[in-house]
Amino acid sequence: MRSSEVVLTVPADASFVSLVRTTTSAVCAQADFTVDTLDDVRLAVDEACALAIADAPDGSELTVGFAVEDNTVHIELSAPSTRRQPLQTTTFAWTVLTALVDRVETEVREGRLTIRLHAHGITPGAL
Repeated sequence: MRSSEVVLTVPADASFVSLVRTTTSAVCAQADFTVDTLDDVRLAVDEACALAIADAPDGSELTVGFAVEDNTVHIELSAPSTRRQPLQTTTFAWTVLTALVDRVETEVREGRLTIRLHAHGITPGAL
């Protein structure tokens, strides 16, 4: 599979999270993820959106970038934030995120919270 990228920008509002979940499903399907893995990534994106939107000022935007490389999907969510520190790694939300995808990273830089999710599908020939 070749590499591809998709960038989606929506209002930082819970009513637009369904659009992000739908895009996540389409991107993961392109990477030939199993239904179970696709569902896990979609749930992780839902949780990450909730975390990013929670600290976003009214009227701001949530930007979600998707990159597919072979059987790996990299997702970066970014929104303006009032927080000064990255997400706590001892919370239930962090536990959920790390249980659903292979790797999670977070940072706060220049007034933006960024959450990166990395998920691997089935390696070709592994079945």
